[in-house]
Amino acid sequence: MSLSSPKKHLIYILGTFAFFLFTIADTIIKLIGNLYKDTVIFTIASFSAIIPVLIYLLYRRSLQEIKTSNYKLHIVRGILMTLTYYFIVKGIIILPLSIAYPIILSAPVLLSLLGILILKEKVYLSKIISLAIAMFAVFLVSGFSLNQGFDPMGVLFLVVGVISVACLDFSVRVYGKSERTMALTFYSMLITGFIFLLFSFNYFSQVHIKDFSIMVIAGLIDGVAMMILIYSLRRIEASFFSITHYSQIIFGILISIFIFNHYPSIIEILGAILIIISGYLIYSKLKNLN
Repeated sequence: MSLSSPKKHLIYILGTFAFFLFTIADTIIKLIGNLYKDTVIFTIASFSAIIPVLIYLLYRRSLQEIKTSNYKLHIVRGILMTLTYYFIVKGIIILPLSIAYPIILSAPVLLSLLGILILKEKVYLSKIISLAIAMFAVFLVSGFSLNQGFDPMGVLFLVVGVISVACLDFSVRVYGKSERTMALTFYSMLITGFIFLLFSFNYFSQVHIKDFSIMVIAGLIDGVAMMILIYSLRRIEASFFSITHYSQIIFGILISIFIFNHYPSIIEILGAILIIISGYLIYSKLKNLN
């Protein structure tokens, strides 16, 4: 769909707001992440994230949007989503957001690398430079984290999570072109919730009502953010929209300061800037090609 420039700017604003909501949900889970068994928190949040999707479908009377015959794809994506959710959120709980987000947002660059190696996509100089900058930034921020005494498991969790994210997105690029975005979102979260549930029996009785409500709110915020992304992605090319991902780095730095009283070092800020530059190089190349 071709949009005028002002409308495109509005979509960028909506996308940035969606990633702000994702950051808020991450922050909420980070605040309570050490109080309960992790899979319990993830189960409640995953199922809660489906609620806005169902409300949207019922309001639009469009339940047919989640009809599918490609169950194998959804099962694989559900497993990948589970790995993504677990490792990334665990990493976010362990590490400051100003360290976590630059590592996490190297995932789009890894996705580009998979496209080059597996799909034989064209290699551009800007893409090579982007990959090199992103990898340098990840090593820089990760090394700083380890040198400062932060838990190395946090870095390991994030690295595994980034690989899972790239594989999750790659599965859509290769196998999910015929599937609707709503179906991909709905089944991924549903299967993720059930997988976490299998590891959470006998632990729910320990959850206080107040904390349960907080977990539900985090999931609802995630669900609303997903809905905004779906709305936006239907109105602008995904390659252009991806630049809004990098706003999370800025939100992460601000929340680290004001909520967790963690003031990012020069290394953390430099890593964040390099990741943003890396993403912008890919975005600008795609923009020129179009």
